[in-house]
Amino acid sequence: MKKSFWKIAAVAFASLFVCTGCGILGGGTSGGGGEEEDESTFGSASGKTVVTYYSFNNEQTNRELQKAVEEDFNVKYPGIHVDLRISTGSFFTNVFNDFAGGTAADIIGMEPGEIAPFVMYDYLEPLDEYFASSEIVHQDDIWAVNKQAYCYDQSTMKFGTGKLYAVMKDWSTDAMLFYNKALLSEEQLAIIGRDANNDGIGDPMTFDEFSKLAVDLIKSDSKGSVTQYGYLPGLHEAKVLAQFLANAGLSWFDPATGYSTFKNADVQNVLNMYYTVLAKNDKDHAPGNPYPIFRQGQVAMCMGGLYCTDMYDFDGLGDNLGIAYPPVKTRTAETTESIPYTTGCVGFAINKESKSKKASFRFIEWYLDYFGAQDARKLNNFPALQKYADSIMLNPEINTNATMRRIAACFNESLKRAAVIDRNLWCSQASFEGIENMYAGELMETIRGKNNNRPLSDFCDILDSGIRNQVDQRKRDYETRG
Repeated sequence: MKKSFWKIAAVAFASLFVCTGCGILGGGTSGGGGEEEDESTFGSASGKTVVTYYSFNNEQTNRELQKAVEEDFNVKYPGIHVDLRISTGSFFTNVFNDFAGGTAADIIGMEPGEIAPFVMYDYLEPLDEYFASSEIVHQDDIWAVNKQAYCYDQSTMKFGTGKLYAVMKDWSTDAMLFYNKALLSEEQLAIIGRDANNDGIGDPMTFDEFSKLAVDLIKSDSKGSVTQYGYLPGLHEAKVLAQFLANAGLSWFDPATGYSTFKNADVQNVLNMYYTVLAKNDKDHAPGNPYPIFRQGQVAMCMGGLYCTDMYDFDGLGDNLGIAYPPVKTRTAETTESIPYTTGCVGFAINKESKSKKASFRFIEWYLDYFGAQDARKLNNFPALQKYADSIMLNPEINTNATMRRIAACFNESLKRAAVIDRNLWCSQASFEGIENMYAGELMETIRGKNNNRPLSDFCDILDSGIRNQVDQRKRDYETRG
């Protein structure tokens, strides 16, 4: 969902309400009028209830899920057959077309950053009553940030209130600042390692402190090639830009209109600081995934989530691994607050027109409980059910790795103050990232003095224009639907 997404997004939205029969999913018991499901078919002689789940899992993850379904879910719910399907191509473009064609799956993978059009067009089933009647999971069992992400009020068109339309399988604050203490001097550690409340998480540096440190930590060979990066973002740089803007009290868009704020001088100042750091660290020529080389000691600072512990062996750094909150614009005696973003990833939503809604929720509640216990032992993010944080991840009798337990405690604390990444109703985060992708490299080349093809003012004009086009197209689609 990078460069290719934004190019086709306008086409996808333009065709959203005129395309029929163009979805890639068919059959099952989903779509086609939304008749009430016959729950008596759960295990009765009349056959099984079929539930289709369409996700952006990779092949390996899907095989593991299929195995768990066969070994556990099918035993508990013999009357339900789960049909697992994974995306090829642009996931959310496929899903838009599936809904337009009446062939959308019963359960759809849903990111917080992409849910806006689905709730705006009333495609999703509210989950409140299902949670209320469940004997396995309830809304109070789930992290509070889930409501920020997936509650939506149709009357006010705002997130955070109203009905609940999806549930995330796990959470992490994604833009926490990791640093390798072994690569920093005592003076530098005194800056990044301040911890006024002794919670194990470094207090946020100011933008000035961060940008100086990110450049001072760069090392190069005799030919000028970077041998040690001071800072690489880890996440897509546009996601991290959104985090920096939020910690300056700003946003990349005006929530009243959806249009960009990139003509705003304060926003441009943050962009200038951020892309200067990236340019001096040769971000556009660095490895696309910096986490392995951070673990190897070639990157001093990067941003990421709890998943880095499991996936990239960050705990192998032991006491040399430091964690701090994302930087803030200014720090005073009155306020040092940093609000770490969570972008979320794999969530579950139910098609409002599904004929198997209750069976679909049975799969969701099973997944949250079954995989919650397993994933908690891996420290690969915090499972949706909060109980697994205390009972497994922070429990020294089960999680005997002291470093992993320390990391989990830091992220557990950060998640309590997390905010969901800003959602623009009229231009998705993925579309913004796609536009940024096309021109950020030229901006960094210009900052390094290699050319003058893309000065900051021009870059901001392009972002502003691209986002404006996306917003106008989405609004036309919405008005056409009525």
